[in-house]
Amino acid sequence: MKNKVILNTAYIIGLAVIIGIFYNLSNPNKIPFMGEEQVVDYSKSDSLMRALQKQDSLQKAADSLKNISIRRDDSLKSANEKRIKDSLAAVNKQDSINSVKKTLDSIKAVKQKFDDSVKAVQNKAQDFAKPIDIRIDFAKALFDKKYRFIDARDVDDYNAGHIQTAMNVPYHHIEQYKSVLEGLPKDQVYVAYCSSSCDVSIDLAYAMAKMGFTKVYIFHGGWDEWKTAGYPMN
Repeated sequence: MKNKVILNTAYIIGLAVIIGIFYNLSNPNKIPFMGEEQVVDYSKSDSLMRALQKQDSLQKAADSLKNISIRRDDSLKSANEKRIKDSLAAVNKQDSINSVKKTLDSIKAVKQKFDDSVKAVQNKAQDFAKPIDIRIDFAKALFDKKYRFIDARDVDDYNAGHIQTAMNVPYHHIEQYKSVLEGLPKDQVYVAYCSSSCDVSIDLAYAMAKMGFTKVYIFHGGWDEWKTAGYPMN
């Protein structure tokens, strides 16, 4: 009886193994027999780290040369006080300065390359420069610097009152204003706003960002907060 139970158990296990093998061979959604290791790509991070390490190395070299230059300047000053070969000291000092300048130029080139690499990674991470939310104090500072404000409300609301010098681009009719937006420089600062109870300024800002505008701000307080503050208006 005991042998029969063992044989039946062995038969069931063997049958389950055969069924599992047949399932894996015939089905694209295979059952893994062992856990698969997850692969993480750190190549971009490693590349940026190497660039940063190279920048640090060159910065240390520049600092070393700067210290050498300072010590040489002190030495030349002492030599001048002793009246020993003033003209030769001046030449050596200039050579040292030129050497430091060349090193600093090299560091700037490496830093620029590093910054470009970071920007390239950031640009791949997002298709457009996302608009930035701002408060009324920052909005007023941008207004004082004469940056362009864009009123996203309908024409009637705009005509009833708006921030001074603001142009009107009603978001609900944005298709009719596409040519107007396309005529604006895409690398300048723009502040989109509506009223405190609407969201069309957000929609307009993101629409502009997707068109290629890189510096769009959203003033959430909008016309209502601006009017309450008594800032310039039309």
